[in-house]
Amino acid sequence: MFWKALTGIEVVMSTSETFGCETCWPPAADGAWDALRALNVDIELVDESHFMVKLRSCPGCRQRFVSVFTETIDWEGGNDPQCWCVLPVSHAESQALLTAGSALIARLHSLAPDRRSLCHSSQSTRTYWSHGVAIGPHD
Repeated sequence: MFWKALTGIEVVMSTSETFGCETCWPPAADGAWDALRALNVDIELVDESHFMVKLRSCPGCRQRFVSVFTETIDWEGGNDPQCWCVLPVSHAESQALLTAGSALIARLHSLAPDRRSLCHSSQSTRTYWSHGVAIGPHD
């Protein structure tokens, strides 16, 4: 990793092959899911009850992540299916998301399709590694 100044704060920027630190992006998917709770929420790009897109960052290394939350209402018992997807992003990618406007969904779909991402499904109670940004169904 190398250092780069961003808005007066020294941040750890990733190479094309590594992202984050051992704290925010550990090798095990379950560990990365637990680490998500400690990430700062920097910007809420979409804040709807069943669809949220946020830019987050590690308080330690300042790695940025885009997180996508989706939920569908099944009207049965209140255990509505929820999905999360988290992808580490470069500074340039996070800036592109900030300026995407109505093209945000398309930009998310095309963002780093080969990069490892973290997914979690409440329906299967599974946390797993995937690639790119998965946007689940939502109301």
